[in-house]
Amino acid sequence: MRAPTVGRKLYSALMFVLVSVLGGVLVAGLAVPTAGVSAELAKVSANALQALPKDIETPPPAEGSTVLMADGSVLTNFFDENRAYVPLSEISDTMKQAQMAVEDQRFYQHGALDMRGTLRALVQTSSGNVQGGSTLSQQYVKLALLDKAVADNDEEAKAAAYDRTFSRKLLELRYAIALEEKLSKDEILERYLNLSYYGAGAYGVEAAAKRYFNTTAKELNLPQAAMLAGLVRNPATSDPIRYEKIALERRNNVLDVMLSQSGTPEVWHFIPPVTKAQVEAAKEEGFDQGLVTQTPHGCVASEFQNLCNTVEKILLTMPSLGPDTATRNRMIKRGGLIIQTEIDGRTQRAAQTAVSEYVYPTDPVIGLMVMIEPGTGLIKGMAQSRPNIGTDPGETYLNYTMEKDIGGAGGFFGGSTYKMFVLAAAIAKGYPTSRSYDAPKVKDWNGEQFRSCDGPFTLDEKKGKWEVTNAGGAGEFDMYSGTKQSVNNYFVALEQDVGICDAARMAETLGLKMQGTTPEKASWNPSFTLGTAESSPISLANAYATLAARGMRCDPILLKSVTSKAGKEYEVPQANCEQVIPQEVADRINDVMKGPFNGGTASRSNISGYDLAGKTGTDGRNTKAIWLVGYTPNLAGAAMIGIDREHERYQGIKDEDRRLQGAPVRDGKARISGSSGREAGQGIWLPAMRAALDGMPRDRFVKPKAYTPPTISIPSCSGMGLNACRATLQEAGFGTSIVRIQNARAAGTFLGTNPRGSAPQYSTIKLLVSAGPPKPPPPKPKPEPAPTSAPPSTEPPKEEPPKQEEPPKEKPPGTDPPGRGRG
Repeated sequence: MRAPTVGRKLYSALMFVLVSVLGGVLVAGLAVPTAGVSAELAKVSANALQALPKDIETPPPAEGSTVLMADGSVLTNFFDENRAYVPLSEISDTMKQAQMAVEDQRFYQHGALDMRGTLRALVQTSSGNVQGGSTLSQQYVKLALLDKAVADNDEEAKAAAYDRTFSRKLLELRYAIALEEKLSKDEILERYLNLSYYGAGAYGVEAAAKRYFNTTAKELNLPQAAMLAGLVRNPATSDPIRYEKIALERRNNVLDVMLSQSGTPEVWHFIPPVTKAQVEAAKEEGFDQGLVTQTPHGCVASEFQNLCNTVEKILLTMPSLGPDTATRNRMIKRGGLIIQTEIDGRTQRAAQTAVSEYVYPTDPVIGLMVMIEPGTGLIKGMAQSRPNIGTDPGETYLNYTMEKDIGGAGGFFGGSTYKMFVLAAAIAKGYPTSRSYDAPKVKDWNGEQFRSCDGPFTLDEKKGKWEVTNAGGAGEFDMYSGTKQSVNNYFVALEQDVGICDAARMAETLGLKMQGTTPEKASWNPSFTLGTAESSPISLANAYATLAARGMRCDPILLKSVTSKAGKEYEVPQANCEQVIPQEVADRINDVMKGPFNGGTASRSNISGYDLAGKTGTDGRNTKAIWLVGYTPNLAGAAMIGIDREHERYQGIKDEDRRLQGAPVRDGKARISGSSGREAGQGIWLPAMRAALDGMPRDRFVKPKAYTPPTISIPSCSGMGLNACRATLQEAGFGTSIVRIQNARAAGTFLGTNPRGSAPQYSTIKLLVSAGPPKPPPPKPKPEPAPTSAPPSTEPPKEEPPKQEEPPKEKPPGTDPPGRGRG
């Protein structure tokens, strides 16, 4: 039975040689001057070769991409194959020689086909001892075809790469011939050593040297090089981490092969032939498991997992990396990209520490901090209380700071931080910062007229009572004092004059991205100024950064650049910076917004030596989120603590009844009170920003130019009702304030304006409304009749005890002068 089998094998092998000869393969591939082939035969053979494709694409092998922080430290690596391509000069000569010794010792002496090796393999194979006759060039072709099939996600090509039929071998040989016409021997060897798989996830000799020996390819010594050379043929079952004994045996086999070749000096291309003593010494060395390293990759291996996950999501949206998500993903994992972010490691760690120390991952609330560089849009830091990605308790794939389309959660109510948009709209219209209103402690705004983008409308009390309460006191406020103390009724009055539409559009202009609504829809809600629209923290921080940049709005960006190792640049999302409001307007807004940090609601978060502006924010009695958004000319930061709607604590409760107050944090060691200045401010914003600002320039905001509006005529309201007069005055740019006075006319009757004639443009005109006639004084009590005379008493008069002086009464709390609002 053996003879026929041997005969069939020999016949098949000889047929392969015959087909190759007829195809001209051997003639072209031998590359030996003594071939003795006539020129005519060579011509015929060359014509025959045209029937086979000869071009093979040999792109650089797949290499992972590296994401860098601003300081050059690694955020993570993305790869399917852990490979670091190095030139031949960066690979030790011993490694080159060891690999050739076992794969193709005569590599530098033959062409694409080694006739001597092929014939030896044929003889051995025909005897039942299967031998490989492929040259190193042929092996590289096979690896390159497989690598390209993987890169193209071509399943058919991948299957073909493993095909060992004669036709496939003939094709690979033809490619190898063409390859040696294009590339030098050194170039082929370099690519082979960088493309080969060495087991344990290490592709290429550089990654293998790091993986097994914590060294570089250039520093590999004889026992290390021999071990790696022995892994190539069967890396899955011989890597020394799992199969140390097998790996050492193969290493020793390689050393024996090298020693056996010491008598043929012509094959020693890089180093002198090894000696018996060198081989024996090398065999004495064991494998040190302590040197094994693991190259971290993917976002789960990153110090900042959620931040990393957001970087990856942004990369997957970039058209410059490919036409679709799958192509971009392959480019990220195989393109050898250098991805540069502007995330500062020190700033990021400070932000993450501040958040993590105040809110724990499993708490029913979300804590976060995001920082943006004004004028560039570069995100300098972003942290949240659930920093790790996953599905276990305390983990998430959501980035609560970002927009929903790149992994965000959908936004949070902005609270009093939205008052800035009403202020900005007013100042942009030309309102002086002295614009004042009487802001009572509590005011019912039903029946009052507001302006949407579609025109004026009146609050209908049938749809619900809208009563607004100041968190602090009451009284007359202007922009400075109203902002400093966050006086609710002042800002509703200012919004009433400016128009809700203008305020909502100003928010969009500055960079706010409201979730689930538009400026036009939001303009029908007078509570817009109190922050009842939801937005992402990153866009709210960015809107404030626009003010810090004196009206220059930039889109928030994480990526500074993406380049290949060859220096090719890939377009990254741009900041699209644009001057959206005049610098002088921004300067006036900034000057007003400094108030909260200077004696106002954010004063406890002031940082000595820095010019700070910003706003605290809560969103009502049943608070959903608390904020502090503060900025300098060089950095804007937003800190927030908000409810997690998906947490079991808030399940089965109507959204309007969910409240942040009382929520346990830090595993129940504390509870949230709802104080934006103390909890969001001092708890998160202050430590994060203090660390981030350390070392930054202490630039000051530009002092606004003096502004005095001109005096203009006040439109006549003769014959008009209250709302018509208000609309007329607002159209002319005047503010309005209703003052109720006692008058003989019926309560609610519009009496006129004060002043009349002329007034400074954009000043406040009082609308006088009758409170009804004064109540008549109570009737005087009738005099009691004189008592009847009685006989004089015979008892002596009683003496009254002397009155003791009462101690002075303490002033009850809450009797300070009005005007002390907060929020």
